[in-house]
Amino acid sequence: MLVRHNTKLLEQAVDLQIKRSAIPTLQAEADAHDKIARANAFRRLASGAAIAIAAVGIGIGVWLIFARDRTVIQSEPPVAQNEPSSPKEIQPKGAKKSEEKISRDESVAEEGKTDKPKSTSTEQSRLPTDPSNPDTFDFVKFAYRQVTYAGSTWKLESGHHFDSEKDPTWDTAWCYTRKLANTGVEVQVSLVDRLSPTSRPRAPVSSSETLASVGLDDSSARELASRCLWLDEASFSPSDFDMDQQRKEAAAAADELSAQDGWDAIGNDLPGMPAWNVSLEQCQAQCQADRRCLALTYDKKHAACFMKNNGSILVRSPDAVMAAKGAIKANLKYSSLVFAKDTVVVGEAYANVRSSYPDCVMACAADQRCLGFNFDSPNNMCAMLDTLTSSSAFKGVASGVKATRN
Repeated sequence: MLVRHNTKLLEQAVDLQIKRSAIPTLQAEADAHDKIARANAFRRLASGAAIAIAAVGIGIGVWLIFARDRTVIQSEPPVAQNEPSSPKEIQPKGAKKSEEKISRDESVAEEGKTDKPKSTSTEQSRLPTDPSNPDTFDFVKFAYRQVTYAGSTWKLESGHHFDSEKDPTWDTAWCYTRKLANTGVEVQVSLVDRLSPTSRPRAPVSSSETLASVGLDDSSARELASRCLWLDEASFSPSDFDMDQQRKEAAAAADELSAQDGWDAIGNDLPGMPAWNVSLEQCQAQCQADRRCLALTYDKKHAACFMKNNGSILVRSPDAVMAAKGAIKANLKYSSLVFAKDTVVVGEAYANVRSSYPDCVMACAADQRCLGFNFDSPNNMCAMLDTLTSSSAFKGVASGVKATRN
């Protein structure tokens, strides 16, 4: 017998139980959607604020630009119809004439607002002659020349300072060069200053130490300064330059000859020496006039003058007068060697070298070990001895013996 059961109530109960179990899941989904909505709302709010701030900044920038342009337009003076619009179009009087005579190794250049080396006349600040146009003052024009001196090439740079581009004449000028020092560093050497177009130029300007670092001294620096190129086509000889008093005194002391009777400066003779049939006074005058001459030996017996480019070893000689300039006075060393002609010294030789007679004398004088020497004139051989026993006559040999050990 088929019995049908009514399950509707059971199905409703099961469905109700399922829905109750799904309530926590639905609540979690609702909470998640709420958080997402809040985050989106906050992001849109932040983006809107950033856009507003950027818009305010752009507006302020545009306002500042227009305000500055208005200020420049109001303060800018009217330009005259015939006035040049660029400072490059203005040239001092005489510049064109100088440029026409400049060779391929010489040139002229203009630079506005260019710094120049400091000097006593240019350290003070300058005021513009036209405050409304500040680009018209402190104008510098350079002239360049390349020369060969003492076996080296030197680039000479001459600067000319104008108070204004409209000034027809420069007020101060200077000349300098650059050279690698013995330390490998490039050194700027100030050669000459001209404090005005009519004043006497001053040279040299750099210190003696700076000059020495590039192989120059006061005399050679003045010679180099005499070759600088100037816009007014001025030319100067080394004697035209002025020097400060302290430097003058030092230069005079360096050039002053100090004579000593009975001494001979060995070696270092200038080419063409000796000069015959001259007096001691004439010999000294010739040395003073020749920049190469730093010392001399005058042979009284033969009236002969030996000018020298240096001095180191002095030996006694009754027929000689030695004179040396102050520049090398500290380098002189006195030797006790006593000389003899056609005489050989007997002893033990520790060195035999081919040389000239002056070189043999200087080698023995400078060597503490050497007590005497023999110089074989026919063969140009120098024997230096550290032990001496006796001496005897020997033609063609010149000898020397130290009276006491140096």
